[in-house]
Amino acid sequence: MFAAGPGLNVCHSPNLLVFTDAIQAAIEQLDLLGAVERKEDQLVLTPLGRKMAAFPLEPKFSKTILLSPKFHCTEEILTIVSLLSVDSVLYNPPARRDEVQSVRKKFISSEGDHLTLLNVYRAFKNVSGNKEWCKENFVNGRNMMLVSDVRAQLRDICVKLSMPMESSRSDTANIRRCLAHSLFMNAAELQPDGTYSTVNSHQLVAIHPSSVLFHCKPSCVVYNGLLHTNKCYMRDLCVVDADWLYDAAPDYFRRKLRAAKN
Repeated sequence: MFAAGPGLNVCHSPNLLVFTDAIQAAIEQLDLLGAVERKEDQLVLTPLGRKMAAFPLEPKFSKTILLSPKFHCTEEILTIVSLLSVDSVLYNPPARRDEVQSVRKKFISSEGDHLTLLNVYRAFKNVSGNKEWCKENFVNGRNMMLVSDVRAQLRDICVKLSMPMESSRSDTANIRRCLAHSLFMNAAELQPDGTYSTVNSHQLVAIHPSSVLFHCKPSCVVYNGLLHTNKCYMRDLCVVDADWLYDAAPDYFRRKLRAAKN
């Protein structure tokens, strides 16, 4: 623990207050993910939390991977998490916008950005990372190779943890269920006026223009993060069923419903 030195009034330090809030938010997230528990007034890792700590990832992504065997989609989740762990594998030259949109159509999934990226990765692997293919499809080949390296590292950790390495193949619903169960804190619902509101804090949010869902209005989504500009935008979205979210964390959503009614 840090101790205040002589004459240091920590209570009036805005930086410390922000730091404390960030720590508290991180602890709450770990608690929601089932990674920590209190024992004798101490916060300790749960067995799940110890497994999550084996991955060099954000806790939500570690949980996603560890949940994937339940949904028989570990191979696909490893790919998606790896894609989200590196800089963008796509590039969009403004002067060639129409051409970019035309060649990307074949990859687009109506179920969201995660599955669209998965389609891009599969196509990249099918051509063995061909440089000309990357150029034609506006794919960053160097970043894609990095994705492959990250994926191999994460897969090795899964093997060491004796996780079954299954593929969902064409069953995308199981992939989306898995994402719903690990990103339930980052859920948003479509409102009657056509806007979106986060389930967690009822914050007004919008779909980012870069998302494949930008011109769609799915009733319920999960997202990887928020980008604050003139609006608060959701980035990297996946279409989910609201029932999956309640299945993932029934106590959490009961609390949110009570808070909304009050």
